[in-house]
Amino acid sequence: MRALFALWLLCVGGGLASPVWAQDSVASRTPDVRMIFDVSGSMKANDPGNLRASALQLAATLLPSRARGSVWTFGSQVRNPLPDGNVDAQWRRRARSLAPQLVDYQQFTDIEQALREASQADGGQRHIILLTDGMVDLPGSGEAKRMRDQASREALIASLAPALASRGVVVHTIALSQNVDRELLERISRITGGLAAVAETPEALLRAFLDVLERIVPRDQLPIEKGGFDVDDEVEGFNALLFHDEDAPEISLVGPDGKRYTRDDHPDDMLWQSNPRYDVIRVPEPQVGKWRIEGPIGRDSRVSIESALQLRSDTLPPTLYLGFDIPLDAWLSREGEMLTGAALPDGIQVRGELRGLEGDTRASTSLAAGDDGHFTGTLQAPERIGNARIVLNADSDAWTRERVQGVNIVPPVTTTLNDDASQVTLKAQHPRLNVGNTQISASLLGETLDVASDGERTWQIALPKVDPDQSVPLNLDMTVTLDGHTWSFALPTLRLNPEARIGVSGADVNVNDGSMRAKALPDDDAGFEKKRDARQEQDLLAKAGALWDQASDDWQALRSNVGPYARHPTTWAVFAALLLALTILWGWRRHVRRRRRHRRRREPHV
Repeated sequence: MRALFALWLLCVGGGLASPVWAQDSVASRTPDVRMIFDVSGSMKANDPGNLRASALQLAATLLPSRARGSVWTFGSQVRNPLPDGNVDAQWRRRARSLAPQLVDYQQFTDIEQALREASQADGGQRHIILLTDGMVDLPGSGEAKRMRDQASREALIASLAPALASRGVVVHTIALSQNVDRELLERISRITGGLAAVAETPEALLRAFLDVLERIVPRDQLPIEKGGFDVDDEVEGFNALLFHDEDAPEISLVGPDGKRYTRDDHPDDMLWQSNPRYDVIRVPEPQVGKWRIEGPIGRDSRVSIESALQLRSDTLPPTLYLGFDIPLDAWLSREGEMLTGAALPDGIQVRGELRGLEGDTRASTSLAAGDDGHFTGTLQAPERIGNARIVLNADSDAWTRERVQGVNIVPPVTTTLNDDASQVTLKAQHPRLNVGNTQISASLLGETLDVASDGERTWQIALPKVDPDQSVPLNLDMTVTLDGHTWSFALPTLRLNPEARIGVSGADVNVNDGSMRAKALPDDDAGFEKKRDARQEQDLLAKAGALWDQASDDWQALRSNVGPYARHPTTWAVFAALLLALTILWGWRRHVRRRRRHRRRREPHV
């Protein structure tokens, strides 16, 4: 195998060779990757450094030679500057030359037409990567334009995305900017089985692109720890992708024997490509031992390997849901054969983690070994929406293997506020939820609202009138029963009138924050009581905050016109109500503390 790896390096000419990726069930299919880049005028502001060109170069570097690829651009028109072809040295050179065409800006954003044209040609396992910074924006004006935009958006969700899914076309979306129609992109990806990634800054674009590429072509990695990584004797070659700042010092790679390698000083069989924001280094038949990286590198840097010993897993769905646990299943194989029983190394440990994009561990678990060679476990339900990564790690005394998969965590139901803010519509996103197994409760400033079912997977909440100058939170809770198990959790808060001049103090978590307030069993365990107490306290604080805001306005008027204003009965009513609310809150908190001290402990149960 080492000889074959070296022969592959020698046979590829005309630039940096492509990697030999791990041969699992997804990567073994010949991928057909079609990259669609938004070139609408708003990209001037959202990607001023044209990092789309760096992302395209990254894809040209990382796509394997067995793949097919094409490049598309769109605004008001759809163009295909790099037609479909085998990913070889010539294709890579042409892809790297397309940077000027990514700044050939157009006026509008026709997402529907771009997807239709790029998906028309037949292919193998087709993956579309759609990068855009906006929303459906078609030529026209006034009400006619608004209706045309809305019709195109609805066609994308209701007809085009399901049609693509039926043809085996997977659409991965990358949202660049805060103004993007994120719901649209997430729904397209979810329907077609792709990953929806968000790059809130141009610098995060490469990370999002890499997460999508790893979904298309997964591979084993060696973890980078304390500025280095350990190469074992079963590694036949490694590919180091090292991210760095544009003005960072030159990066060096130091082998176990102490020999230092740089971009300008390395052996002929070591391939080194330098980009302003990353370096890619390919090393065949590396020395066994500790390799060190000298120079500042980004946390998204990674070392992928070619090895007969591989960590495998079931393909995780790219979309996960708040409040739902994550089952994991992994195994080890050598030359494609699963290792079981005595073939497994002594002391092997397999772990799974859910990590944020900044590297923080949100949940972790050990996977238990079964007699059939599978390692299984369950990660605790995610509590924040947004992009994250599932990391599987297999560790023994002799070697380590790691797998990383990008995921997008979304609420199990969507919430939509109608135009006149009189009604909220909730629709189930999780494929197994319906009005029969899911109960939703809602409260607004301490008042419980009726939640009515409207079809098999939809609920409606009629809202009372809210002062348009006041921003208030709508609190939503779910209770779900599936497979004989019942649990409750809170959904992200929906804020009404988010831009209002008066905000209710201490009342909510913004829906964009992506965090859940609590998760608990529905029975009378301590966790659920604490959550209930917190909600009640939150509602009292919300009411007190609203009264305080009103009292503050009244006090300012009182100071400017003491005589007439002081005689106004509403002023003193507000101050009296505020005093009453604070008194009730103080008494209630004393009651809660006293109740918790004397509460007998119960064992939680389902």
